[in-house]
Amino acid sequence: MKTSAVGVDFGTTNSTIAYVNPSGKVELAQFSDIGHLTNSYRSLLYLEQVRENGNKITKSWTGPEGIQHYLSADDKGRLMQSLKSFLANRSLLGTEIFGRRYTVEWLIARILKDLREHSEAQFGVEIKTAMVGRPVQFVGAEKEQDNLYAEARLTQAFHAAGYENISFESEPVAAAHYYESTLDQDQLILIGDFGGGTSDFSLIRVGPTIRRKGRTPADLLGNAGVGVAGDNFDARIIKHLVAPALGSESQIKSLDKV
Repeated sequence: MKTSAVGVDFGTTNSTIAYVNPSGKVELAQFSDIGHLTNSYRSLLYLEQVRENGNKITKSWTGPEGIQHYLSADDKGRLMQSLKSFLANRSLLGTEIFGRRYTVEWLIARILKDLREHSEAQFGVEIKTAMVGRPVQFVGAEKEQDNLYAEARLTQAFHAAGYENISFESEPVAAAHYYESTLDQDQLILIGDFGGGTSDFSLIRVGPTIRRKGRTPADLLGNAGVGVAGDNFDARIIKHLVAPALGSESQIKSLDKV
């Protein structure tokens, strides 16, 4: 089987894999989700104990399949989400499930492995190399050393999932690359990436001149991120914008704890 590279967006809530086929066209991996196909793979892991041949064994599923098994189980197992949010946390190295200890890296690798294998089956190539998007500021990171620590843990997870060569690009910069491909003149742009765990921003020069000469560090004027995203971000919008506009004092007070 031919070996190829992919782009991976491993998100706090959802993940996506992109592949450039031999004709140069970008294809997104598609995943089965209750009777339909989706390009978005839920970044979750479900573990459950089942009986086989009289013995209890632990089985695991990820993404849409994990959700289906969780919903249909009479005796619920362990459903795990937002694992990416723990990468910068030096005190949370793992957890115990059904009497066995699992590292955060292993739990994430379990999701990444299914992503890779599903994509290999669809594209008909062996995937060993990936360009991976990463937050400018990982959830909980207080200094750059925390971001490097989180990135190193994410690298370990990718390697454990069968990827051999990993490169990283800041998520908003990756979005800027795509936008740049549509331009016929240079621009200075502010890119925002609003994810499930973090919101990241980059101020960057893009355009045909930048592409021709090759991007340099000087083209990236600013890079920053905050740990406000997903449901937390939505709740703040409702509290500070929607509720005041409605003029309902009771509605505003009900959101005081958000």
